[in-house]
Amino acid sequence: MKTNQLMTVALPNGTLDIYHKTAVGSLTDLFSLGNGQRILDGKKPMNQSLFIKSKATQEFIQIIAKELSMSPDKIVFSKGRGKASRTYGQLHFLIYAAEKLSPTFHFHVIDIFLSKHLLQLRDDGGNVFKTLNLAIDQWLPDRKGKHNIGCYIQVAKMLRAKIFPEIKTFDSSINIWNTDLANYDKQYLREDYEDKLVSFLKVGLITDWKHLKAVIEKL
Repeated sequence: MKTNQLMTVALPNGTLDIYHKTAVGSLTDLFSLGNGQRILDGKKPMNQSLFIKSKATQEFIQIIAKELSMSPDKIVFSKGRGKASRTYGQLHFLIYAAEKLSPTFHFHVIDIFLSKHLLQLRDDGGNVFKTLNLAIDQWLPDRKGKHNIGCYIQVAKMLRAKIFPEIKTFDSSINIWNTDLANYDKQYLREDYEDKLVSFLKVGLITDWKHLKAVIEKL
């Protein structure tokens, strides 16, 4: 996907906002969740500001900047003023901070972003959906040469209902794929279903628009 989508990722004790392409997320969220785990572990919360200013942290920021050819002020930075101010960090820095906050919390951050590659999976799902739209245009006999935007929307809705059967009503103003409900299993299932439909269309196993809808229902 070309656009940098802001995702809300579910972690123990709450959620964290992070942009899926730049992998820049809310350090404010991370500290809130990590300190929550510290309290559960019987430890005192860590001060975010003091952590950022520490010599070891500043040295690591310089290492990230050098290795990724980024400006240090793009690794950790703040937006907003007063109570609305929030601090953001690049993913390497978020993982480093999670390690310092709590071993348990560190594991969950590694698991979701490195082991399960959630940000990449979100990107892949969006890209395959675009491929599916092209497949409808090219290989669905009764839709060739037609304006198929309505079909794309209906397919998206059918897949969403299939993948989230527990949700009865969807808010059309919210992209569910950017919410904490779209966990690893849901994102993986989306890409898997889309890939299957592209393959079915490409080899001619789906004969028309009505058949495509029936196949989606049986996935």
